[in-house]
Amino acid sequence: MKRIPGAALGILILAAVLRLFNLNGRPLWYDEAFAILYAEKSLSAILSGTLSQVAGAAADVHPVAYYFTLHVWMRLFGQTPLAVRMLSVCYSLATVALVYRLMGDLFDAKTARWAALILAVAPFQIAYAQETRMYAMLGFWSAAALAAYVRAWRTGRPAAWGAFIICGALALYSHNLAFAFFAALGLVVLLNWALQRTRQAGLLALRTALAGLAMAVLFAPWLARVPAQLGKISQAYWVPRPGPLELAQTALVFAFDFENAAMPRPLTPAALFGALLILALIVWQGARRRARRAGWLALLVIIPVALVFVISQWRPVYIIRGLLPAATLYLALLGWALAGMPRPARALFGATLALILGATLVVYYGYAGFPRGPYTELNAFIRAHRAPSDVIVHSNKLSFFPAHVYDRDLAQTFLADPAGAGSDTLALPTQQALGLFATDLQTATAGAPRVWLIIFRQALEEAGGAHPHVEWLATRFRLTQSWVFGDLRLLLFEGAGS
Repeated sequence: MKRIPGAALGILILAAVLRLFNLNGRPLWYDEAFAILYAEKSLSAILSGTLSQVAGAAADVHPVAYYFTLHVWMRLFGQTPLAVRMLSVCYSLATVALVYRLMGDLFDAKTARWAALILAVAPFQIAYAQETRMYAMLGFWSAAALAAYVRAWRTGRPAAWGAFIICGALALYSHNLAFAFFAALGLVVLLNWALQRTRQAGLLALRTALAGLAMAVLFAPWLARVPAQLGKISQAYWVPRPGPLELAQTALVFAFDFENAAMPRPLTPAALFGALLILALIVWQGARRRARRAGWLALLVIIPVALVFVISQWRPVYIIRGLLPAATLYLALLGWALAGMPRPARALFGATLALILGATLVVYYGYAGFPRGPYTELNAFIRAHRAPSDVIVHSNKLSFFPAHVYDRDLAQTFLADPAGAGSDTLALPTQQALGLFATDLQTATAGAPRVWLIIFRQALEEAGGAHPHVEWLATRFRLTQSWVFGDLRLLLFEGAGS
């Protein structure tokens, strides 16, 4: 601790406060609940549920490194929302420290401080530091690989090259889209050699290629599964073919996280202005200072985004959160741009961005709507009012999984997604690994005198007031009461003899 500069320590403390704030207050949602339920199974069950294929597509779309890590973490610290989310908090805090070290190695201490500060307060980073998902892990191992690469490039030490290879392989095992980051790094090194044509640049390119080959060898056991997993994304997920609008949204998400909070309309123009301001500031500083190293970092932001965008024209896999490594460097570049500005201009730009960031964080911390819900209160209410013969049915797995995590002993079930629809993401092998199976309304309600249906408000609105599950139940039961729990609707149907 004595070797850590006071400013850097202060930034890490600020980052920790922002990542720990309301960490236990935000309800779990489907993806987090799935991760908990999946990671608690045996390692062999996790592998089986991930590696199995249905109609040529993988049962699950992610490598197993995060689930394995979370499995061990939960054995040590438990399965409460606070405990499982702390894993991502630790990864995210370590990423802030790595970016501080990386920018210090590439530039100077002032740039390192500004880059780490921006990363500490960025909503996109905070959001995935507070989720029980693999994205903070992806960001950490990618940043660790780049930091090791810079050290290997500067010192030539075999240990640094080894660290680059291992960290890169772990990033690939964290998320399949990590390949875009390392492909970009390879292209940047080749471009550097093509421009310089020096023996040193050629040697660096050769060493990078060999390290990349070693990384691919470590990832080889999983490499054969990647096409099937990408096929699953494009076959059964809400991933559209991206266009200019998605590229613009990427800049917004990188800066202000439009994926995890419902932004009020009055804030949207301000956030768009802020995103454009950040982009303009980085471009202006790049043109004014002509810093080669900042240019290479910019390419490590642009190339992964462009690569995934181009691939998605053939097979849509454009998932912005999977581009978290590029987002991390984008924010580091913002820190570099701010550090090089005159103090009055930096104060003006910084104050403007701080206001927008502050408003965004207020919205983020306070948001608990779709796909989240007050499951603890919902489960307690049903327990207090249900009869032993009642049936509790969730219209969708999105509400069932978190409700089940919060109360394992309350007998509930969920309805299957329409086969082949974009929402049909829970393959049978994964259900088998989890020990949780979807059903249909006729099977679920057979012989039941009363049925409790849990459904999201958004699903009712999208159906235009005639949701098929509600309509089916209305023809066989009487809708007697309804309650509102945040964005969830609880409907009670009773039979004629009840």
